[in-house]
Amino acid sequence: MSSFKILNSYECEFNGEFFLIPFTSQFTMQNSSEIDYKGKKVNRFYTYDRKGTHILRFTFVSTNSVNEQGITFHLSRFKGEMYINDEKVKIRKSRFPQMMFDEKNTPTQFEVKVILENGDIAICNCCTHPNCPEIWDSLFEGCAMIIEKLGEDSFRFHCNDVDNDDDFDDLIFDMEILSAD
Repeated sequence: MSSFKILNSYECEFNGEFFLIPFTSQFTMQNSSEIDYKGKKVNRFYTYDRKGTHILRFTFVSTNSVNEQGITFHLSRFKGEMYINDEKVKIRKSRFPQMMFDEKNTPTQFEVKVILENGDIAICNCCTHPNCPEIWDSLFEGCAMIIEKLGEDSFRFHCNDVDNDDDFDDLIFDMEILSAD
């Protein structure tokens, strides 16, 4: 007879073996996009909601995964404009609009000019799905991040991808918020 038991907010036991509960499930179980995990704050995404015009400068610091890594903007609540290399970005009209910057086809450092009128941008990591590399996933399975504040408007994101582990080194990237003046 099989036995299953949830031990705490992040571990379960199945037939005598211990498993990490996927971060997606931990966020759901705690009904929050930020959870406490082994004494650390773990986030599902970073909410950028600063109204006005700013430059978001991103730097890919490192990757350590068999899956390709990237940064995703979820734009379902975003009202405003974005520019890359002084060209206005056309944000497609869809139920879940997003922009993705994958590490292989994006410069190591890149900037996005954001004019935020209303709403916000949910910024998170993404990766190719292990069983279907044509599909990119975010906010799924083991995807989560630890956000380290480096300065007033500077952050380092230590990201976990879809693999069910807690090393937070699959993608590490920096974001700096600059004045557009």
